[in-house]
Amino acid sequence: MIHERSRTPARFVAIGATIAATVVGATTHAGPALAQSITQTRQEIANLSAQLAHQEKQSEITANAYDTDKARVATLAASELTLQHHAVTIRAHIAKTTKALVKASVISYVTGASAAQTEALFTQNANQAAANQVYSNVVLGDLNSLRDSLNEERHNLFVTIQRVDSARRQATSATNEMQALLSQNITSANSTRSTLAAVTVKLKGQIIAFEVAAGAAAARSGNLQAESSAVAAAAAVGGQPAANQVTQAIQAATPPAVTPSVSGSAAGSAAGLAAVHWAETQIGVPYVWGGETPGLGFDCSGLVQWAWAKAGYSIPRTTETQWAALPHIPLSQLRPGDLLYYYNLDGDNLVDHVTMYTGSGPWGLQTTIAAARTGTNISLAPLFTFGLIGAARP
Repeated sequence: MIHERSRTPARFVAIGATIAATVVGATTHAGPALAQSITQTRQEIANLSAQLAHQEKQSEITANAYDTDKARVATLAASELTLQHHAVTIRAHIAKTTKALVKASVISYVTGASAAQTEALFTQNANQAAANQVYSNVVLGDLNSLRDSLNEERHNLFVTIQRVDSARRQATSATNEMQALLSQNITSANSTRSTLAAVTVKLKGQIIAFEVAAGAAAARSGNLQAESSAVAAAAAVGGQPAANQVTQAIQAATPPAVTPSVSGSAAGSAAGLAAVHWAETQIGVPYVWGGETPGLGFDCSGLVQWAWAKAGYSIPRTTETQWAALPHIPLSQLRPGDLLYYYNLDGDNLVDHVTMYTGSGPWGLQTTIAAARTGTNISLAPLFTFGLIGAARP
């Protein structure tokens, strides 16, 4: 999942130290935990799960900042290129005008080479004298004025290019900083994930059951943050199948009164079916924050943007901008390729996740495909409704 949000870079600097200290503490207790009963280890499991969810959320925030900065760099680079092309055109116009001005000046000089010749010329032919005056005053004057105007435009254009170049350099620096912070945060989260794996290697089944129960309890109490934490923790231990178990438990425990009515069809447009086809070619590819590279990694919005681009449609990059820009459709009229958007899954009060409706698969008309979360691969999954705010069709 990926979205944009405001951030303060200094805030992320402290994340590494906080995570490192927590991981060290957790690792110290890894040995005794293996000998404890599931009842005794539940609190430690819960603490590690919450710690991992927090670290992943911080990495996600950093990834969002990185995506935003990277997009800004691309926009500024494109603007700078356009301005430079325009500058080339202006320079060509100036050269052409200067050449014409030189030629006109020579002609004027020749026709008025000396006072005696000019006087004789004007005396002999009044019409020619009038033409010479018009030529000197109008043609030379207009060419000088045009050249001055083009030079002023070129100067203003160069000032703008320098300003855009400066902004691009600053944005590039911010992008590099966010990339470094993201790498640091992901490394810390991976350390915590390794610790959690060591603590739970003999208790995997019990831990997944614990997270399933925690997710269901969170659904009954309407605690979206706890639901998200349970899904993420189960995924860290048991991958996508475990995450699906928690998701299904959440669906079952969510009060029917707040569950939207969702239905659709396996039939769809050629473009929608093509988008589903391309998304399915990435099944098994890892979830990567900010990822948008086929075969290497995608995040949720990166996957659907790429799949729809392969189908011939350009859509925005992030979940928030996609939801704001794309036409909304009723949840009762879903077709293959339609996009399902979710709100506030991690307590940030933002549109922060998207899946693609496939209309067919292991769960029939309730089948979706998505890059779900860290630690999982792109896969087919049952349609879930908690946090679902609507659907859109490119």
